[in-house]
Amino acid sequence: MITKKVEPDTRDGGTRIQSVSRAARVLLAVAANDEGLTVKEVASHFNLSTPTAYHLLNTLVYEGLLHKDERKHYSLGPRASILSDAYNRRNVVPFNYGTALRDLADETGETAYLSAWRNGAISVLASVEGSHAVRVAGLTTGYTDNIHARASGKLLLAFAPPALRESLLQNTVFTSVTPHTIVSRAALERELEQIRAEDLARDRQEFREGVECISAPIRENGMVVACFTLSCPAERFTGRQEQITQALVRSTQLVSETRQASA
Repeated sequence: MITKKVEPDTRDGGTRIQSVSRAARVLLAVAANDEGLTVKEVASHFNLSTPTAYHLLNTLVYEGLLHKDERKHYSLGPRASILSDAYNRRNVVPFNYGTALRDLADETGETAYLSAWRNGAISVLASVEGSHAVRVAGLTTGYTDNIHARASGKLLLAFAPPALRESLLQNTVFTSVTPHTIVSRAALERELEQIRAEDLARDRQEFREGVECISAPIRENGMVVACFTLSCPAERFTGRQEQITQALVRSTQLVSETRQASA
């Protein structure tokens, strides 16, 4: 039986109930694994006894947040969708995301974008103009189209769960937005592999001629949940590529670490 243990939270002076924190971490770990997790895997990962892991998982099953299949693997249950749907309906930008986005635009002087999954689509949630930035025409808050031509679209697609990625690729119309746009699924899938290897995605004048973009992932509990993107005139990007890339990666890593620490 899991006993509640209240610990001080040194970050904000509050308290933390250890059993609730543990349940939340287990739920997130299961969500991050497409095949689900077994009792032994959960026990090993969280340094729990097998009985404690079993009772914790079964409690989440009872609440409908997890499901146990015939292989004794635990995966997300039907009531988990309530949380997902509620979150997706709220296009609220987390405070630290917004702060980091503004800092990134200030540091680089370029337009910075935040994109994430919303209602099954890859959506632009926010943008901030830098001091000498160029804003990409049409790429406004709420934009979800042409994921094959956008750095953010390709990045989030590359790290999406396989079933979701397959569903989107089947329904993608490979419109030639510019002469540089990828127009075949095979070519896009090759690029998605490269994105997963490099942890960066690029738009080489594929969405707007004369504009290049680069995206880097934001992770929570090991899962890519969003990304920052910087857009820049192609000529300026050529001379500043290393500086822009380093600033972008530094920003996304800092946000990822902050979210991880506060989990």
